Amino acid sequence: MEVIPLGTTAIQHQGLLDDQAFYNFLKETLESYGYAVTETSYIQFAGANYVIKWDAKKVIDDYMAYRIAIDLNYRGITETTAMKEGKPVKAKTGTVEVKLTGDILLDYLNKWTTGVSKLIRPVYDKMNAEVTKQRKEAFENEIQSIKSALQGHFA
Repeated sequence: MEVIPLGTTAIQHQGLLDDQAFYNFLKETLESYGYAVTETSYIQFAGANYVIKWDAKKVIDDYMAYRIAIDLNYRGITETTAMKEGKPVKAKTGTVEVKLTGDILLDYLNKWTTGVSKLIRPVYDKMNAEVTKQRKEAFENEIQSIKSALQGHFA
């Protein structure tokens, strides 16, 4: 498998926060774009600080897939009271940072690692260089769209 890194982008929100609702929103957003989401790590630190790591994967074809590594970092979550429709309700405040790291996975099924396929793969990659470039641009746009949706959640 070959990994083509796209880089990392992040958003941060500080203020009123419903951590469970945001968790669900992020997962539903990724799934709406066709990603299968797997939680790979949950670490809780002192107090209400915790980090959740996800791996989101979207299969494009039997040779290429998109992968987004997601780090949810919740810090300083505290209980508070907020006004909703003129009435006090329980709420939480704190900070959440979301990092999205994108990678394109080529030959993620490892079908092109032995025999004749191994010899043909460099030719196949050259012939499909333009397609790979277009898909890379599409993936970058998709990550920016996901980022915008997350920012909109807090607006």
